Amino acid sequence: MKDNILMRYLFVIPAMFAVFLTSGCVSMKPFRADHWFRGNTHTHTVLCGHADSSPEVVAAWYHNHGYNFLILSEHNKFIDPNTVMLPENKRNDFILIPGVETTGRKDIHSTGMNVDRVVPWTFNHEDKSAIIQNHVDGTTKAGGQTILNHPNHRFAVTAEDILPVHGLYMFELFNGHPSAYNAGDDSHPSTEEMWDQLLTQGMLMYGVSSDDAHHFQTMGNRKSNPGRGWVMVRASTLDPDTITEAMLQGDFYASSGVFLKTCNRGPDTYLIEVDVQRTKQELTSSPKLRGRQTDKGTEGFRIDFIGPEGSILDTINGEKGRFKIGQSTPYVRAKVTFTRKSPQQNGFEEYVAWGQPVFTDARADIEAFEHEEHNNPDAGDVK
Repeated sequence: MKDNILMRYLFVIPAMFAVFLTSGCVSMKPFRADHWFRGNTHTHTVLCGHADSSPEVVAAWYHNHGYNFLILSEHNKFIDPNTVMLPENKRNDFILIPGVETTGRKDIHSTGMNVDRVVPWTFNHEDKSAIIQNHVDGTTKAGGQTILNHPNHRFAVTAEDILPVHGLYMFELFNGHPSAYNAGDDSHPSTEEMWDQLLTQGMLMYGVSSDDAHHFQTMGNRKSNPGRGWVMVRASTLDPDTITEAMLQGDFYASSGVFLKTCNRGPDTYLIEVDVQRTKQELTSSPKLRGRQTDKGTEGFRIDFIGPEGSILDTINGEKGRFKIGQSTPYVRAKVTFTRKSPQQNGFEEYVAWGQPVFTDARADIEAFEHEEHNNPDAGDVK
């Protein structure tokens, strides 16, 4: 199966060069980026029937907590941003990006980012890959891009289900809902292990973090609260098309609580620097955050550079890290973990920022890769 999948990429000419800037996650194409924008791609309102606040209240929460963009991703309902009344004191650097959570058969959900209508969701098939593909195709027709949501919710989706899908370049690596099971269990891999499976077998896949919030009136560990997961996007302007394109190029990092000053994805060097002050301020002022609980730990920051099959290529205990990328390593991604003593119970809790992978194989030329996949949809399919 692995050999069949990797055949997909033999047709693509690797990139000859890439550009990187001195700060921010930058893409492997010359995409000019000047600003960081904080956003959430997945949240709910009373329109879904199991959330507690109106679209106006939900939008105001993110606006008032310093976010720059938000998708009101309702289950199979399209919320036109123009119909949502934003706060009277709305900042100029806050927008709603149109979207929908396509809530399909077999517990398969996806966010249609920057779509202009509801994406068809009733299609069913014994093969989960076919359902995911139907989501992707429908989202493309609606003018948007797909983010596959919470694969470990009810353990609905595996890496094997995702691998044959074409045109899917983002999935939820972290989802803040209590039932998302990002860490997996004894019988199921974590979403991070799933990510490395996909990357190792040749997929171009970026990891998204969202809070999937439903509860804005009451905060608690078993509540689905806002502010537990977000993305930081590097883009030239704050508008739906530019933000969507930047994410599609991997010009962002995902977070469950850690902020970065620097996340340089250069062609041969990966550079990381933690924004310590902003991270600690966020964790101090935000009781809604819920870190991964662990019995053992060492307080402080740890930077891991990770390669194929999830192998740890290097670890730095500290706030800055640099990794030299060898051309024999198909991809390298960065993970920053902040560990602290739990303020609410015994033990420790961990918060993470995930940098997107740098590719040294055919995937390095993103546009050529996407073009080849589009024009050779049968290459590499799982048999």
